[in-house]
Amino acid sequence: MRITPSEVDASVSRSDTQPDSATVAAPRIVAWVGDSSAPLAQQTKALCEQHADAVATHPDVASLAESPARLPLTHVLLAQSDRSHAIEPEKLREVKRIAPHASVLRWLGPLVAPSVGLPGQDGWVDTITWRDTLQTLPVWLNRSGQSQPSVDSLNTKPSQGLVIVSQSWSTADAIFDAVDSIAGQQGQTVPVMTWRRDRLTRADRFSSAHVIWDDSVWRPDESSPLPMQSRSSGEGYRHIWMTGMATPAQVDAARRSGVSGVWNKPTRRESLESLLA
Repeated sequence: MRITPSEVDASVSRSDTQPDSATVAAPRIVAWVGDSSAPLAQQTKALCEQHADAVATHPDVASLAESPARLPLTHVLLAQSDRSHAIEPEKLREVKRIAPHASVLRWLGPLVAPSVGLPGQDGWVDTITWRDTLQTLPVWLNRSGQSQPSVDSLNTKPSQGLVIVSQSWSTADAIFDAVDSIAGQQGQTVPVMTWRRDRLTRADRFSSAHVIWDDSVWRPDESSPLPMQSRSSGEGYRHIWMTGMATPAQVDAARRSGVSGVWNKPTRRESLESLLA
């Protein structure tokens, strides 16, 4: 739903329907395959442990194949923290043999350039970089294998607003269209969505909102805090910086400025799904 600032105070609520026992998701059993000693890999593994029921750690695919079968794996994360930990096509085929029903994801650290490939090609697997971890990984862990919404997702109130701050209307419009589509597919309530060219205004007074700052408007450094009105920055606001190929130093600077997430451009679907969670 897109409305003018004068309509911002209209409330947006989700159905109070309570799920029955059939909607409770099966246990999420994750296999972490690869090195986990680097700081960013440790943070990513901790996020897996936070959102999964169990996480088994394996240094490589061979170790995964040799381990005794316990509960069926629902997710396999292939962690590549540097160029020496490449996942070859035959190893991917072995993972599929071991866990045929699991969702497989490759995670790339900052020392690994994203690979180019298309779905269906030999050796292709869905891939995220370290910059996408905070937004994408929880969605991947909670979505895969669930045909019904979970108890947590039904009991969580959605954000009231979504504000895109960008010099380009086309950037905001593309995100608005994608959120509209995802919400329709998932039966979710669409948040109030507005576009601002350079900053929040005093009209943007939501009780809770996601605010996406495009790098055409703001880049983090010690002398440039988020350009927003003080009355518009409530505790229920979650700020996201959207940019291309941010360095670890830029990500750290953004978080010190009050940003809770950094998105790559083009934006992943999982990141947009996190706005509705």
